[in-house]
Amino acid sequence: MIHDWTNIQIMECNTDNGVLVTVFWQSDGASERYVLGNGQAVDQNKDGTFTIHETQTNLSLAHF
Repeated sequence: MIHDWTNIQIMECNTDNGVLVTVFWQSDGASERYVLGNGQAVDQNKDGTFTIHETQTNLSLAHF
């Protein structure tokens, strides 16, 4: 099944080494996800930060 994702919120985040990364909060009407611009999934942490799962890179919210 092809999902038609809609952006709910767009957030600018900083990596631990200062690189600016955009995280998209998206919904397809039934489920939600957080992804980078290339579609790579990121995990939302309980403290409001994100982690790029594959690289274990931490992302802190800069702007939303």
